[in-house]
Amino acid sequence: MATQGLLDGPRPPYYDGLKGRTMAHLFEYMADKFEDKEAMGWRDVHKVEKKPTNPEERAKTWITYELSDYNWISYRAVKAYADRVGLGLTHHGLQKDDCVMIFASCFSQSMTIVTAYDSMDENSIQFILGQAEPKAIFADANTLKVVSKLMKKGNQGIKAIVYTGQDWEVSEHIEILERIANRQFELIHIDELKKTKVGSNSGNESTGKGKNKASETEEEPDLHAVVKTVFPDPEDVACIMYTSGSTGAPKGAQLTHGNLMAAIGSASAMVGDDLEKDTDVLISYLPMAHVLEFVISHFVVSMGCRLGFARARTLMDDAVAPKAGSGKTKGLGDLKALRPTLMAGVPTIWERIRKGILAEVNKMSFPLRTVFFAALSTKWAIVQATGSENIVTNMIDSMVFSKAKELVGGRLRLTLTGGAGISDETHRFLSMVMCYVIAGYGLTEVCGVAAVTMPKMGHRLRTVGPPAPSLELKLVNVPDTEYTGDNDMGEIWFRGPAVMKGYFKLEEETQKVMTGDGWFKTGDIGVMNPDGTLSIKDRVKNMVKLSHGEYVALEKVEAIYRDSKDIKNICIIADSGCPCLLAVVEPAHAGASEKDMLKIIKEQAKSASLSKSETIQGVVVDDEDWSSNGFMTSSGKVKRREVRKAHAKVIDELWKKF
Repeated sequence: MATQGLLDGPRPPYYDGLKGRTMAHLFEYMADKFEDKEAMGWRDVHKVEKKPTNPEERAKTWITYELSDYNWISYRAVKAYADRVGLGLTHHGLQKDDCVMIFASCFSQSMTIVTAYDSMDENSIQFILGQAEPKAIFADANTLKVVSKLMKKGNQGIKAIVYTGQDWEVSEHIEILERIANRQFELIHIDELKKTKVGSNSGNESTGKGKNKASETEEEPDLHAVVKTVFPDPEDVACIMYTSGSTGAPKGAQLTHGNLMAAIGSASAMVGDDLEKDTDVLISYLPMAHVLEFVISHFVVSMGCRLGFARARTLMDDAVAPKAGSGKTKGLGDLKALRPTLMAGVPTIWERIRKGILAEVNKMSFPLRTVFFAALSTKWAIVQATGSENIVTNMIDSMVFSKAKELVGGRLRLTLTGGAGISDETHRFLSMVMCYVIAGYGLTEVCGVAAVTMPKMGHRLRTVGPPAPSLELKLVNVPDTEYTGDNDMGEIWFRGPAVMKGYFKLEEETQKVMTGDGWFKTGDIGVMNPDGTLSIKDRVKNMVKLSHGEYVALEKVEAIYRDSKDIKNICIIADSGCPCLLAVVEPAHAGASEKDMLKIIKEQAKSASLSKSETIQGVVVDDEDWSSNGFMTSSGKVKRREVRKAHAKVIDELWKKF
């Protein structure tokens, strides 16, 4: 696609009038072009406490959340809000190139954003604070608890902690922060920060009360007043994005303004024509610390589409309380309230949605279930034969799949899966039942956009599409394997405007993955297809050669096993030279025995035509919730080392049987 050279930023026809190649220029361009058009939306949250109706029952309170309809703010107001926040930070002593942790409203003053996931453990957050030395921390109700614990251990260098949220969400942790002896930081609610006046020479004084929001009686700032933007250079670091990786301490990828703009330019070149700028709405529920969410959200908004913020826990109706007096048992989840047309997610999210739809299908009568699966097979056969959807597939959608579509809002027309490989079965199912699924491939180190499939390619499995036009690619031999560049296979290396500057303060780690002439070694094994598209086989470190000489791609096989409705998560355990595969499994239903789970696994292997070497021979069952016990990254990848460490003794005993 890069026939005229590698893209180093967004280009016409989508970005006429863009004056520079930095994120600050992009924000200015959006505000000027789209002005009063709705840009970003959110739902207000109200805590609902429910007590037992029977006075004889044990005293207990259940807390759920009542959510408002979506509120919207214009492009011009978003820019003004971000400018005010940036200005407020400068009045609290922050300067150009200072680091600001977690939140993303600092581009207008050339400050560097440092990201961290709220799912990271305290040691990882402490490591990031020590390495990046941020001058300010943005926190919300979820992260304030960890922030307060860490500040008690030492807060040198932190000038401000800016927080969001309502009083009932944050007051407890604000009080803890206020009581810290000899604290050097101010506590500021973001609504106070944005009230900094243009031309003011002093910052806001902290109330010391952890106030919920700026008083409604206070004069609101003039959002049309001009705040001088401190424009960075394309080579300046915009973001140090820390990976919540599956092994070791987090590494901070230094992404420059030029890197991010190149990635956004690639996204627009590949799928810009597929967006309907006046009507498309993207639902944003992944953390902004995730490179996929960060780049996709900025790209979609830069194209003039709307962005609706949501929470993973309130996507569906079950977690939302009904509005008082409505007489309903459930409220509207974010998907039904927003009714998005665009959605990005990681494979674990899509696998859960597929299993949720199948659970509803299995409640149907036998004749209706038969019709559903017959329609699924028929529609797939049609789109493979014709290359696109047509009047017949549209009829199948309206007659058979309409109820399933309503579970995700009823209007989805494009989704993106990334972060890890998705299984063929899940990809095919959701493509037919829900909407077109774009398969994306990217890493934090290349700003998340390395390759994507496109709707004009038709429904395709086992490919992530052509490489992004901001990157050049080559495949390098993987020693002692069949993956060689001569066979259009090998480890994927990238070079180009979207490749990171390097890992922050980790020169040795940078040298491990970057060559002297600018190539980034991804560690992923890829295959170039005859049509110029790329397919991902596995990670180099996850290729295991068993004792009888056959190679097994662990992540690929795991995705197949996760297709089983009885398996929620799975981690295959194997080393080179091992006689067979073992696995630790989080079952979909608590109480499953090793014997039952092994039977389920072998049935899944047989139905998927896996080879003997790919068939798991021993199982350890772990009923804990992997999403909250440290076994999963925030992008849904299994932390193989952590799982293995937790079950080391049982695994060692199991190996002895083989």
